[in-house]
Amino acid sequence: MKACQRIEIVVESPIASQVIDLLRELGIGGYTMLPEIRGEGDRGERRADELTGDSSNCLFIIACEKPELVEQLTSQVRPLLSRSGGVCLVSEAQWLRH
Repeated sequence: MKACQRIEIVVESPIASQVIDLLRELGIGGYTMLPEIRGEGDRGERRADELTGDSSNCLFIIACEKPELVEQLTSQVRPLLSRSGGVCLVSEAQWLRH
């Protein structure tokens, strides 16, 4: 196993394309995105069952082994979260590479 950082980013679904663009710009080679997640935070409940999906959230899961990329990503995600809400969590993890 290899040490890495696990980054979890929850954003409104309309912001997802901006996160994907950011990941590509930084050269972060992979992510998992789970659409239409539900929950409740400081901006209220997100039900993930609206017809348009405009008020649902999505979750990105990223494994990154380069600390400098984690720093760049989190600093560039912060303004998105400030404008539209969401959360970004960074934790230590072990990457089981195949």
